[in-house]
Amino acid sequence: MKRALDNLKKSQASGRISADGVEITTTHLYLKFKPKNEAEMAILKRDSTLAMYDYPLDYEIVEAGTYYHDPSLAIGVPTYQYLSLPIDNPIPKGIEYELLAELFIPDEYKDSESSNNRIASDEFIDLLVNEALRITGNLKTNSTPNGRVQSRSWRPAGRIRVSDNTVSPAIWRAVEGVEVKARRWFTTHKGITNALGYYSGDGTFKNDANYSLDWERYQFALREGWLNGANINGPNREGNWDLDFSSGKDMFHARVFMAAYHYYYKDIKGLRRPPENGILNTQMHIRCYNEANSESNGNHAPGRRFLGLGNAIKIYNPNRPMDEIYGTTIHELVHASHWNMATSDYNNATDIVAESWARGVQWELTRMVWNNYPGGPTFLPNYTQVVVDMIDERAPLNAINFPLNINNGSENLTQDDVSGYTIRQIEDALIGQRTWNEWRDNIKNSYNNATENNIDALFAHWN
Repeated sequence: MKRALDNLKKSQASGRISADGVEITTTHLYLKFKPKNEAEMAILKRDSTLAMYDYPLDYEIVEAGTYYHDPSLAIGVPTYQYLSLPIDNPIPKGIEYELLAELFIPDEYKDSESSNNRIASDEFIDLLVNEALRITGNLKTNSTPNGRVQSRSWRPAGRIRVSDNTVSPAIWRAVEGVEVKARRWFTTHKGITNALGYYSGDGTFKNDANYSLDWERYQFALREGWLNGANINGPNREGNWDLDFSSGKDMFHARVFMAAYHYYYKDIKGLRRPPENGILNTQMHIRCYNEANSESNGNHAPGRRFLGLGNAIKIYNPNRPMDEIYGTTIHELVHASHWNMATSDYNNATDIVAESWARGVQWELTRMVWNNYPGGPTFLPNYTQVVVDMIDERAPLNAINFPLNINNGSENLTQDDVSGYTIRQIEDALIGQRTWNEWRDNIKNSYNNATENNIDALFAHWN
């Protein structure tokens, strides 16, 4: 940048724009962080304003892909993280790092820092950046023959959708909450998809930029390997980046992400959230296995979350209908929330209590997206519909609007004479209870409900 400024001063290329008084000073530090484990990686991720990348920022991505792991590192060690940090920002503590370069990014150079306020003009910035790129052999711009660049700028934007095969023919659903990054050299602009799937970056570029997205937010992250985050390194382009997922692992990731985003960030009818990220906690990691599993659609083990080393939740069987994948993700997050709400009670709860509660929330939240969602299948003795029955005003338990699958067979069921409880009431009654009868009695004793005299019969039916 200093050489570029000297060249502009010596030439007539700057025309009427004077460079007098302009000083090239450090605006950013180009840093390479070397986390030794997932605990140190979690420290880096606590600051959501940092735009970190797992590859060097002065490299060009020539082929879009998913993730990169430095080959000099063991598989179990997080890969290096690269970022451009404003000079005034504190450097995250406790993580080994290397200063790769001091940067001058003109867009961050404030008028007050120069005696010549015209440094802030777009035309001068374009000339300075173009000259720096030219002398380093990196000039690939839409510059005109006289050396000036066109004044047109563009804002990273687009839309992200996923195919929903719950209905036939399939429809498109917006993927809300995804953070998309667009990077040109050391400058990153971000945008987050809204409820319609649209995003718009928080800044503009004059030339093409590298798009990318990570299937993660501050509270949770999807993974496709033990330490490998699920992400997409997109194209180097100018203009919108639209994504429609209709097959493969990206479609699977989008569906799981939507459910996790719902539980962590959207309306959940007053329920408690799953374990949240923070100084003494770690991000929830959800591993997406893009493979069939005949034994399970998913599982949760709180011990795997210790220090962020493992994946507390695992999701399988990606080729199921979207509502089933969504429901499974909700189900496993319910277990995580139950554990977080009352750890000792969860660890010592009978299976019928833990699984019946998870089945109920799975039904309640998934129906906020698909109002005809029947809920997860009933597998006795542990996977019951007792929570659904306490909320719903169905007539017979096997009503046509809620078909039950009991151990892959059928059963003649009695009338459901309990209704009117809220999902939050049932959750509150779960605190301190570990057995089927304790949970039943606490529900009866905690609330005034016109159907509470039928609670005993309902719990007896499912047990």
